Amino acid sequence: MAMAGTEFQKSVWRQLQKISSGKTKSYGEIAQAIGKPKAVRAVGGACGANPIPVLVPCHRILAANKKIGGFSGGLDWKRNLLNREGVKV
Repeated sequence: MAMAGTEFQKSVWRQLQKISSGKTKSYGEIAQAIGKPKAVRAVGGACGANPIPVLVPCHRILAANKKIGGFSGGLDWKRNLLNREGVKV
């Protein structure tokens, strides 16, 4: 899927697409996976810039303490999507 974004954003989005339904990862885990372990906040920014948040599932990203973080569609939508996948937060 070709999406407009920086190379960093695209690397984050590729990692997001690897997260299976019903599973979650933290911003830090994504930063580690792309080889930029200190870029946790930048991963959050890339998630926020995601142009198609359901197809590139940034709703599956949680804060390090496994608490719900931000979501471009709003936290209610994020909770609803996670709930539909069987994820309890």
